[in-house]
Amino acid sequence: MKPPLIYAAALLCLSVMPAASAASARNVLFIVSDDLNTYLGCYGDPIAKTPNLDKLAASGVRFESANCAYPVCGASRNSFLTGLYPNANGVTGNHTTFRQTIPDHVSLPQAFRHAGYFAGRVGKLYHYGVPKSIGTAGHDDPASWEVTANPVGVDHLDEERDIFSLVPGQYGATLSWLASPSADARHTDGMVADDARWLLSRCAADKSRPFFVAMGFFRPHTPYVAPKAYFDLYPVEKMPLYPPVEKVPAEVPAAALVSYKKEQDQLTDDLRQQAVQAYYASISFMDAQVGRVVEELKQLGLAESTIIVFTSDHGYHMGEHGLWQKMSLFEASARVP
Repeated sequence: MKPPLIYAAALLCLSVMPAASAASARNVLFIVSDDLNTYLGCYGDPIAKTPNLDKLAASGVRFESANCAYPVCGASRNSFLTGLYPNANGVTGNHTTFRQTIPDHVSLPQAFRHAGYFAGRVGKLYHYGVPKSIGTAGHDDPASWEVTANPVGVDHLDEERDIFSLVPGQYGATLSWLASPSADARHTDGMVADDARWLLSRCAADKSRPFFVAMGFFRPHTPYVAPKAYFDLYPVEKMPLYPPVEKVPAEVPAAALVSYKKEQDQLTDDLRQQAVQAYYASISFMDAQVGRVVEELKQLGLAESTIIVFTSDHGYHMGEHGLWQKMSLFEASARVP
C-alpha cells in the first residue's frame, strides 16, 4: 500500500515534538515545492539536473511511493497541513480553507507552536492562486505562524507580458513558459530563498526555542518561468515526447482524465518539447534555491540539529497518457517526492 503524504506529516510531529526544550529538540525545515512530480535525479530521472535535492535525498530517507491525498493544490495542502483526508477536513478544492469547515482544528505548524516551537513561513504553504496571488498571503492560515513573508519578483511584476501561453493572457491554469533574462535573485523563488535564509539566521541568533520554518516555492507551477541559464541545461530537441492518445480506452473512467483541457489540442511536437524543457528548467531553478538554503543551515551551524523535509503538493503530467498538468487519477498526477 502506498502511504499518502498526511502520514509523513503525522510522523514528523511524533518524531520531534516530545522534546520541547531548546537544548534537546530538533529544529524542522519544511520545504514544499509546487506542482512537482518525481522528475528528479534521485528518483532515477535520466534528464533532470537536480544536484541539491539529489544530495539531500542521499543524506537521508527517500520515500519511493508517497502519494498525495488529492491531486489539487488547495485540497492536498490543507490535507497534509491538517493531517486529515480531504473528506474529513472538508477541503476538496482551491477556494476553501480548513478554518471554514473545521475552525478549531490544530494545524501542523500550530502543533509545533503549542509544543514550544517558533513557527515561521516564507512563500506558499497553504493555497495561493499562481501567479495572481504571488506577493500576497493567498489562502493562508494566520493562526499557523508567528512570522510570515510573501516576496514577489520579476516573474510576476515585470515579465508576465512576455510569457508564451496556449491561452493568451492566462498563465496559472494553462501551459505557459518564459526563459527569463533576469537573475535568480530577482525571481520570486530566489527571494523566497533569501527570506528563508534571513529567517534561519534570526533563529540561529535566538536559541531560546527550537524552530519550525516552512518555505514554499512557486516553481515549477505554471507559468514555467526561470532564468534562461536553466533552460540552456535542457536542449529542446532532446526533450522526451509522449505520443498523443487518439482514443481513450473504454475502461478508463472520466475522473482519470480531468487533466485534459481543450487548448492542449494546439500542442505540436515542437510546443510539447518546449513545455517539457521549461518544466525541467523550472525544477532546476527551484533546486538551486533549495541548495542555497541548505548551505545557509550549514553555515549557521544548524545542519546537525535540523530535520529537513522536502515534498510537493501533488504530481504532474508532462504528456503521459496524453495528459498535461494535474487532477487526474494516474500515478503521475498523484505521486510526490
